[in-house]
Amino acid sequence: MKPTKNRRVAGLDRLKLSNEIRKVMKLEKAVWKAARSKDAKSFAKLVPGDGLMIFQSGIMTQPDYLATMRDRTLEENVIEDLQGHMPNPTTIILTYRTIRAGSYQGKEFSNSTVIESTTWIKRANRWVAILNQETALRD
Repeated sequence: MKPTKNRRVAGLDRLKLSNEIRKVMKLEKAVWKAARSKDAKSFAKLVPGDGLMIFQSGIMTQPDYLATMRDRTLEENVIEDLQGHMPNPTTIILTYRTIRAGSYQGKEFSNSTVIESTTWIKRANRWVAILNQETALRD
């Protein structure tokens, strides 16, 4: 069976989609790097002012996170089973598993495996993380 033009276009669309997802996966890792190194400027570029983070301790806005960034220490983490889903051209949802380890205001928080989900949206032709949620896995 000879490939049709529509099949070739569909193949190119899938390639573009997977390239966008890979690009956002790199950005997700950059968010973690910025948080670990307490780089507020890089973090704010990736997570906009209206971004939300849902932690086990509660809901935090990007400005609140930046205000407490110096009090927070994150250990090196490994992202496992990173997957992406692109429901439309301006939204990518990433899911993965990682170990949440570190401290806040000198108090260690429990090292636990969490499932993370981050929703990225395209704004002004660049990707930003608008919502992140962590869910603890039961031991």
